Amino acid sequence: MTKLVDLLDQLKYRRTFGYMDDFDYFVSGDRWSSAETGSGSMAVGAAVGGILVITPSTGSPAANDAMYLGANGLAFKFLANQPIVFEASVQFMEADVNQANVLVGLSDASNPTTSLQNDNGGPATSYTGMMFFKQGGTNVWGCQTSIGSSQITTVTSTPAGGPNAQTLTGQFEPISSTQAEARFFIDGLLVAKQLFNFATTQMIRPLLGVQNGSANAEQLNVDYVAAYQLR
Repeated sequence: MTKLVDLLDQLKYRRTFGYMDDFDYFVSGDRWSSAETGSGSMAVGAAVGGILVITPSTGSPAANDAMYLGANGLAFKFLANQPIVFEASVQFMEADVNQANVLVGLSDASNPTTSLQNDNGGPATSYTGMMFFKQGGTNVWGCQTSIGSSQITTVTSTPAGGPNAQTLTGQFEPISSTQAEARFFIDGLLVAKQLFNFATTQMIRPLLGVQNGSANAEQLNVDYVAAYQLR
């Protein structure tokens, strides 16, 4: 049989869909959009590999100022026989001891500015998705799965933040048509597993955010974000 074209490398991975962004450039409204509750900014910094710098406040910082990065288009969903993996490399330094609020994960939130509660309240009390979060007043990562207001939360002992980037990896592994196991890894180490029911869920997308827990400007640096699901 005559070989008409070379098999493209991309077709080797035809069983999965998704994307990875190294943030060599960023324009809000393309793949990603920004949303804010203060006077924040989001721009690619001058760094090897591309770093997206997310800042909740550029003027006078105030508590509860927040800035979010959400993917345009809801391309993912918790489904039987269709695992999901998402991963992000992020770094932040506390501007005020332990007052940074951070989230990294997947969410259905149509209005991402409500994804972190005010006053160091942690993730929203109702959404569909799974995420890593760092709550103001603590210095460790938490992990959460949420189907509406039914939530499972694990607070780990893994320190959050510091001078070095941390790789956060989440896996959705369906066990049946209604139940799945969520696995959370930090720098390759398993830190949490959660068994949850997911029947009749919403479409979800990658979402990251940072919020000031006090009147000091926090900052989240994002090296890359990736999300893939089996077709």
